[in-house]
Amino acid sequence: MQADQQGIVVRQAKVYADANSASGQVGKVAAGTRVSIFERRGGWQEIFSEERSMIGWVRSYQVRESKGGSQVITAQKEDSRGFLSGLAALSRKASGFFTQDNSATSSGTATIGVRGLSEAEINSAQANFEELEKMKKYTSSGKRMTSFVEAGGLNANAVAHIPGTGK
Repeated sequence: MQADQQGIVVRQAKVYADANSASGQVGKVAAGTRVSIFERRGGWQEIFSEERSMIGWVRSYQVRESKGGSQVITAQKEDSRGFLSGLAALSRKASGFFTQDNSATSSGTATIGVRGLSEAEINSAQANFEELEKMKKYTSSGKRMTSFVEAGGLNANAVAHIPGTGK
């Protein structure tokens, strides 16, 4: 297997056996670790850390492509706020959007995101009914919501419709 490119871990990353967090963690890679990137699958990248002799999958926002001597800002601590919060925080830090520097120029632009599906991937997509069944365990029932309302001391409030919309 040959690496498509080199990268740098920008945030301490949990490494998983497959491209999903339910597959089981095989280890961690520290921020600043140089890795080889083999494959991308949705919001995941398969990496190899020579330093840790570990291969596995990390979330895409935790690894930045490395082009020769490019410098990457790293975060030493693991982000416990969840995927989207971590992605937003990393994007803000990398782009310098929320810095105290009031200069009018920028030395670079950071772009972060999750690649979409290719046309071939869309055409070959199939329903995964096992995953659908797993998701059903996160649904809520009327009974559960009633106990949530009672436990929180919540009250219903009538809200008027927006005039002219019927909504």
